[in-house]
Amino acid sequence: GRIRGAQLPDEWIVLGNHRDAWVFGGVDPSSGTASMMELTRSLGKLAKTGMRPRRTIVVCSWDGEEVGLTGSTEWGEQFADELRKKAVAYINVDEATSGPNFHGQAVASLAPMLVETAHTLRDPSGKTLYEAWKESSAHERREAKQSEEVTDSNLADTRIGSGSDHTVFLNFVGMPVLGLGFEGPYGVYHSAYDDFFWMNHFGDPGYRYHTLMTQLWGVLALRLANADLLPFDFASYAANIREFVNELPKGMATRNDLNQPDLKPVLDAIDAFEAAGKRLDDSEARALAFGVIDPKLAATINQGAMQVERNWLNPDGIPGRPWFKHILYGARFTYAHLELPGLTEAIEKQDWQTAKQQAEILRQALVYNTKLLDRLNASFSPDVAIEAK
Repeated sequence: GRIRGAQLPDEWIVLGNHRDAWVFGGVDPSSGTASMMELTRSLGKLAKTGMRPRRTIVVCSWDGEEVGLTGSTEWGEQFADELRKKAVAYINVDEATSGPNFHGQAVASLAPMLVETAHTLRDPSGKTLYEAWKESSAHERREAKQSEEVTDSNLADTRIGSGSDHTVFLNFVGMPVLGLGFEGPYGVYHSAYDDFFWMNHFGDPGYRYHTLMTQLWGVLALRLANADLLPFDFASYAANIREFVNELPKGMATRNDLNQPDLKPVLDAIDAFEAAGKRLDDSEARALAFGVIDPKLAATINQGAMQVERNWLNPDGIPGRPWFKHILYGARFTYAHLELPGLTEAIEKQDWQTAKQQAEILRQALVYNTKLLDRLNASFSPDVAIEAK
């Protein structure tokens, strides 16, 4: 189903949850389906009162997720060309809640928006969702004996694997994705005990976290649907890519092998992409501060920004798995996340020729997106556009 955008009907915010379960599926996926039904009821009520979103909201209930992500994958493949032209982002909710601890995933360009939105909603504990999220994340890291401090820059999980319906949109279509869920002790996963009784008594008594999920999902969707300038943060994306690259040498041979790829050109390209992202951020902030954005300028900026994620796609796919086309995000042969998949797997195999090829593909994509951001920045008037310091 969809709510046609009042002003920009050909820019889509896509929301999805699957409806098939192994048995009863009280948590997986029916908690997410319940939140989706409430979300669509609320959006429909707004539309009937004349409050239509600026962009189109497309709501998808997938079948066949548990058997190879079939429904979403078939749909994403069938409409890939249209989605690459029109889609702003995909927001996935698989399990709305099995407990109170929020877990938010996002490509790094949307992670700041997710963190910012968490400040605006109230958790059932009485704290803001942001405060509750930060506390539960810190506790989880202590339990895992991780020393990294929780900050706004690492609060959202930007290491996105497979295992749910976002896969086709990120890895094949090239859409920015977010994934939302509240988690807790869930010993009945994929069993006959994952049912209405368990949810009522253990998972979410009172359905408070179902309610919060509906609110969060809806606010994120409407922020994307109504934004004058789409809230992508490409400087944040660059910093995240740098983290991925800095982790790569751990997979290289310990001996000094001159055949190993030189990653400095890639890191230099990341620096340039980050600088371009900061210039664009500054120009957008100044333009918004001046008042109403010229619609033609907004269209130029937004259409360009929507293409950045598509530009991370390699038409040939990663070596050995051509369906997975995203050069930043992939998955192991399990669901596990795999960053820079083509380059990482080549390094792990010590296939240095392929590693060099994959490093060059990454460098070229960074250069291409840097030029794109610079062109977008040049679209602003000289009193708005900020030159690099």
